[in-house]
Amino acid sequence: MIPEIERVPRVGLGFYPTPITNAAHLSSRLEGPTIFIKRDDLSGLALGGNKCRKLEFILAEAQRQGATAVISTASSQSNFCLQLAAAGRKLGMKPCFALIKGVHTETQGNLLLHNILGSDVEILEVADMSLMKGSFITDKWDELAAQLRAKGKRPFIMRHHLPDISAILGVVGWVNAADELNTQFQALGIKPDYVVLANGGGGTQAGLEIGARHLGTTWKVVGFSVLNTRTAATQAVAEQANAAAEFLGLQTRVNAEELEIYDDYIGDGYGIPTAEGIAAIRTVARTEAIFLDPVYTSKAMAGLADQVERGRFKPTDTIVFIHTGGVPALFAYDREIAQ
Repeated sequence: MIPEIERVPRVGLGFYPTPITNAAHLSSRLEGPTIFIKRDDLSGLALGGNKCRKLEFILAEAQRQGATAVISTASSQSNFCLQLAAAGRKLGMKPCFALIKGVHTETQGNLLLHNILGSDVEILEVADMSLMKGSFITDKWDELAAQLRAKGKRPFIMRHHLPDISAILGVVGWVNAADELNTQFQALGIKPDYVVLANGGGGTQAGLEIGARHLGTTWKVVGFSVLNTRTAATQAVAEQANAAAEFLGLQTRVNAEELEIYDDYIGDGYGIPTAEGIAAIRTVARTEAIFLDPVYTSKAMAGLADQVERGRFKPTDTIVFIHTGGVPALFAYDREIAQ
């Protein structure tokens, strides 16, 4: 374990370590490297996903503050908000959300599970994800917080961006995951060359980048953006990684220029499936019986497959693909995916 992380308060929400499976049939189909899949979709909270690791540290801070309700925002089919709602319920905190209007706002997928969890959800009539950083959404949070306080609740606002402590603690969860990966690699007797994942806000990759460097691993992290341009994505990862390293007291730092992130597979925008991503969903399901999601992992897998074809990844390479979850969203995208 990384001693600096052991000192950070944490609540138990997931089942770890999540398994790593040998995707031999997928490797054969791609005629490329040996591929393993890290099944963080089996983390155990609200049908799984990478956000659970983040929330174990974030909600420990919410508990420290005496929170009885949680507030946040993201897109309407947000995996993070669903996991936050489930974690909140598990810890006795009322989940409340102001969600940016996304591609699917019907009561299906993650929104159906919110309904079952009894989350308070308001869908805002805006679609611009950049509003998550501005006064528009912070004013909305303040309004929700005031309403909750009037009802005797003590709200904790989960902000996604630096310098908020929530953003830093989320990265810490994935610094810790780098250590978990290393332990599993040793137990399985594998020596990966690359750990590959989808990059949304950048926190998951930020944690892995710092963790890998701090531990002196031989594997390199490669991200496939589903939201930001390469320039914006590398900057976001570096900023979050360095903030988390400073918080933990680690000497390791990351430069944006040394990060490998591709922005070629976003398609028409965040939350909008691509033909290549949908093909990747079918390929992985029909080779490994593993379901990818339409927003994150499908685009990352499409990027991985394309980079194998282009020769970026060699047949002699060993790759671990991080399945970051999001499978409930499949059911909201039935019109795009079903043949």
